Amino acid sequence: MDPRIKQLVQVRYRNGREGLVDDITLEELIESKRISHFYRASEGRWIGVFVGPVRKLGEPNKARLYRRKSDWEETNGEENEHEGEAEKRRGLFGNFFKRRKEPSPAKSVSADEWFKQGFVTMHTTDDCEAAVRAFAQCIRIDPTYERAYVNRGLAYERLGNVQQAIEDFTRAITVDAGDPKLYYLRGLAFRRLGMDEEAFADLRKSANMHYRPAHDLLKSLRIPVD
Repeated sequence: MDPRIKQLVQVRYRNGREGLVDDITLEELIESKRISHFYRASEGRWIGVFVGPVRKLGEPNKARLYRRKSDWEETNGEENEHEGEAEKRRGLFGNFFKRRKEPSPAKSVSADEWFKQGFVTMHTTDDCEAAVRAFAQCIRIDPTYERAYVNRGLAYERLGNVQQAIEDFTRAITVDAGDPKLYYLRGLAFRRLGMDEEAFADLRKSANMHYRPAHDLLKSLRIPVD
């Protein structure tokens, strides 16, 4: 396996295709139910997304991302029990004079900054795994950020996960259905998977929206445009 993608997680999409995604995209795919399973390497098995909760959304996962809720609840309970015993041992005066640590404010990074980071990373270092993580962070902040979907899709194509590219181009289309380039990119991705009917439907739509590259491609393939 390419060392650049060793940190990615294998998923199985609802159409049966498989691919590798980063952990943030994995969370997004689980929440939107666009995958049926993901592979938990620590247990050496596939986890079904629709069979019981992977974890409750919005709840912390202190042990490891995407362990089952019961896994980390047990650990969390033990930790709380030990903390309680430690508090008792400190005694009244120990608790009274205890210095409480104030959480340091986290530096907020905007969606635009995450997008720029991903874009520069993808086009200057070719580190597509780092790029998809940055684009995923951008999308987490702003789920309507069309360019983040498009560029994450392109990065996933480079990583060999064409199905995720199609997923991202489709999400971009839901944000801006009037952009002919999106249908063109998705059409090319469909072609890579041998899905010619879907590919030519997208390419025709793009050509009919006067996107020249789509028109020229169909012409070279001798496929009539409506």
